[in-house]
Amino acid sequence: FLFGLMFYVPELRDILAKDGISVGGLGVFVILSYATGHLLAALGNVIEKGYWWTKGGLPSDWIAGPKPALLSTAQIAKVQAKVSTRLGLVLRPLSEMRRGERFPVFREIYSDVEKHGKPGRGEAFNGTYGLNRGLCSASVALAAVIFARSPMQWPIGVALLLIGCVYLYRMHRFGVHYAREIYNQFLLLPDHRTD
Repeated sequence: FLFGLMFYVPELRDILAKDGISVGGLGVFVILSYATGHLLAALGNVIEKGYWWTKGGLPSDWIAGPKPALLSTAQIAKVQAKVSTRLGLVLRPLSEMRRGERFPVFREIYSDVEKHGKPGRGEAFNGTYGLNRGLCSASVALAAVIFARSPMQWPIGVALLLIGCVYLYRMHRFGVHYAREIYNQFLLLPDHRTD
């Protein structure tokens, strides 16, 4: 993002790229990158929240509610039973749970998989999900800078928004893969804990 920003904010180019990068300039660049990364992560959180709101919640929520998805009906029934036998949670049927009630259950399922199962694949999906969320927010932010500072270069801004949409699509896919993988790994665990 900062590299692209230097093309549209000449003052940054003068500070960061004038006569090459010195050790001090590299330090400034690293600090600016770190701070900018946090700002982009905040924008990514806003994009993520809005996006999943339009989809009825995070993919981890999709096995509950009146129209369950993500897993088969038999798998959802097994998750419900295993949450009771393995985690000791007595829940009303998943189909009756509201959005706010589901997330703590998924977190407990994830913690159980992390401790007793094989979370590696799910963590890889989650990492790629976060990467695509960040790249989406960086593309959107850079497009906003272009529209604000160089309106005549609007085709580049539009191209960045389209690229952001590709990253958003990939974020969606890896979010779905992550939730499905965690549930599938939970289903592979024994019905009762031994610890």
